[in-house]
Amino acid sequence: MMKKLSQKMNIEHPRRFMLIIDIVCFLVLFAAFFLGAKYIINEIFISNYEKEVYKTGAEKGLTEFNFPEGYVPYYNLGNAYYKQEEYDKAISYYKKALTENPPHKGERECDIRVNLALAMIQKIDWTNMETDKDVQRIIRQLKAARNVLTEEGCANPDDPNGHNEEAEQLKKDIDDMIDQLQQNQDQNQDNNDQDDQQQNQDQNDQNNNNSNSDREDELREELEDQMTENQQEHQDGEDQREQYEQNQSGGGGSNYDGKTW
Repeated sequence: MMKKLSQKMNIEHPRRFMLIIDIVCFLVLFAAFFLGAKYIINEIFISNYEKEVYKTGAEKGLTEFNFPEGYVPYYNLGNAYYKQEEYDKAISYYKKALTENPPHKGERECDIRVNLALAMIQKIDWTNMETDKDVQRIIRQLKAARNVLTEEGCANPDDPNGHNEEAEQLKKDIDDMIDQLQQNQDQNQDNNDQDDQQQNQDQNDQNNNNSNSDREDELREELEDQMTENQQEHQDGEDQREQYEQNQSGGGGSNYDGKTW
């Protein structure tokens, strides 16, 4: 039949033609087998994932022959590591998925970006916010996650008109967290300023009290000296008066020399 077909098509080299046909058929069968195997592996992974069983071995194997939709295994691996709270690995696989050209501005690209932003948020150390530097570090991490969402328009950086609802909601949540951190930081700064003012006021009051106390001591000493001096003058006056009275009353004439005119 193939010979008749080659004669009918006027093929000069039927053997070569048949070899080409065989190669094409083999490649088609291989591609069908590969795609079928890839589909089955992904379905098994998803089934296990839904049962909270995160086996990554077979899925990693797909990254070696990663076509078509090369982003899929990386995205699946990112999800598996995210569920296992291995956020550094999850972030790495999500970023690799984005380099494999998911449909631009499509739902799958936005899914990758949303999960990448979530993994970045999970990496934040919320328990370490003792200083302003700690708070600023957290705000920078939140802004980096926000940029992932707005980079290709899944979320709009300026208004809620991005093309993915989940990305927009996460962007809003991030903005709310940033606002709350900044408000707390401002409140802490105000409290610190008030504490500094109160401390300065207390110090001034203490200095004033010390100054007043020193002045009171000086005044007290001056008053005591004045009282002592007055008492001495009063005593001297009494002595003089007593002496005068003695001179006037008896025996005083013998000491009188008369007066001169």
